Amino acid sequence: MEQILLAIGLMLLFAKVLGEITERFGVASLVGEIISGIILGPILGWIIMGDFLSGFLMFGIIFLLFKAGLEVKFEEIKVFAYKASFLAATGGIISFFLSFLVGMLFFNNFMIAIAIGTVMVSTNNAALFLLLMKAGEFDSKTGKLIVAITIADDVVGILALSFFNMYVSRSIAVSNLFLIFLVSIGFYVFMLTAGSQWLNKVLRKINIFRDEHILFTIPLAVAFGLAYFTHQIGLSLAAGAFLAGMAMANSQFAEPVIMPKINIILRGFLLPLFYASIGTLLIFTGLNPYLIIAIVIAALAGKFIGCGVMSRLFGTHRDEIKLIGISMMPRADDNIVVLQIILLLGVITT
Repeated sequence: MEQILLAIGLMLLFAKVLGEITERFGVASLVGEIISGIILGPILGWIIMGDFLSGFLMFGIIFLLFKAGLEVKFEEIKVFAYKASFLAATGGIISFFLSFLVGMLFFNNFMIAIAIGTVMVSTNNAALFLLLMKAGEFDSKTGKLIVAITIADDVVGILALSFFNMYVSRSIAVSNLFLIFLVSIGFYVFMLTAGSQWLNKVLRKINIFRDEHILFTIPLAVAFGLAYFTHQIGLSLAAGAFLAGMAMANSQFAEPVIMPKINIILRGFLLPLFYASIGTLLIFTGLNPYLIIAIVIAALAGKFIGCGVMSRLFGTHRDEIKLIGISMMPRADDNIVVLQIILLLGVITT
């Protein structure tokens, strides 16, 4: 136990300090947090991830996806729903296909290739929003379309992970994936309609309690419960946590009460630990630079073609095509979370 306490203390200290340093150089803090894990693990050998820490860090995954769901307001993207859903799907499918080909070329292993493809499906929201704000396009018509695409992209990414989880755990035939897709979509629709209305009524009723922290505790309990439920029915636990957040995103308590408390726990504790732990798992011996280059090219090309070029079907202009394609390229925390889940499934090794 003493070693675990020391490991947590060291990872928190190094992660926050290095995260702050990288931010001052204009780089995302998660880069510094991962570097802290690399220093403490592979370089110094002070931290070795055990079962307890790995299990504990699953909390980070659930919190992160719950927060991601809270940021998705379905009402705001209805006007772009069909266009955004199509482009998110094409971007995800092409990214998956190109990354799958990279996996087959370098590993000649069907399951590993599917894993690489699944990891590369999602775009990183935080980097995308920052890019749009710096370009002054966040509130433009194209900017709103891109935000709608990335919200739909979140759903596509979670569905891809759920299919992968089902395929691995139950060895479901590819021919049955369409049925799974319909069931998954039905579950999403239920949670975002009747489920969302019911949850928001519950939150309004529990507001009678004097302690406002119950408005944080109950949503968290729902997120963990729904994560357990989706895991039990074969979908990923990530789907449950994400859906819980989406279902509560339109609640009057989401932004003033739930989000600030989630951010404190995430940014001050769970996320630095999560990213530092990723760094401790990295192995630098025997790296294939051609594999890294191929994955990067597949990741960038998949989104530019699938989201940018395919948007031409809806009459977008050249500048809009470039903005959509480039905006959808970033990968970061969402992909690391998916990768960590796949690692825990035992499909790939460190």
